[in-house]
Amino acid sequence: MKITAPRITKVLKEDRTLDETLLQPGEDLAEYSFRNQRVFEIKTENMSMQDCLFTNSILIGCGIKKSQFSEIIFKNCDLSNMNLSGSGFHRIEFIECKLIGTNFSESALNHIVFSNCKAEYLNLSMSKLKYVSFDRCDLRNSSFENGQYASVNFHESDLKEAEFYRTSLKGVDFSSCDISGIRISPIIGCELRGATVTSLQALELAHLLGVTIKG
Repeated sequence: MKITAPRITKVLKEDRTLDETLLQPGEDLAEYSFRNQRVFEIKTENMSMQDCLFTNSILIGCGIKKSQFSEIIFKNCDLSNMNLSGSGFHRIEFIECKLIGTNFSESALNHIVFSNCKAEYLNLSMSKLKYVSFDRCDLRNSSFENGQYASVNFHESDLKEAEFYRTSLKGVDFSSCDISGIRISPIIGCELRGATVTSLQALELAHLLGVTIKG
């Protein structure tokens, strides 16, 4: 699976702070670099943000709903408990970020990489994911329910007790992940049809499918 990386301008502006930017309703933001910013509990929506780099920044408890994000890299950022619901994300990289409880529900994610992220309780319910990769991420207790997936990859990630209710996982390879205790619909377990798992994972998943295995 080939994911297109963000295309960021080499020379980015640094003449404004992130908090003053978020306090401008409907702000369009392009070609900016934000380093070592600290922003808490600021709420906004209907933003357009593109061609930006965020490094070592904190946006805890903030909300940027119903917005558009494209060509962006978040590196070593803490976006815990942010509300990004109802938004569109295109060519974004989250590298070694904290995304604990971050809300991406009802969003569209295209060509997105989550790499080495601490993302327990991540909320991707009712979202559409296309060309999305989770690489070595902690996704325990996260919600992926009612999702629509195309070319989604989980690699060496922790998915213990993650929720996949009413989400087709056809073509998804879980063989390098910890999927113990994942939650799917009790009827038939159709979410897992077409997914790839190891033989040991299959034994653990058997009880979800109503299967009894005798030695």
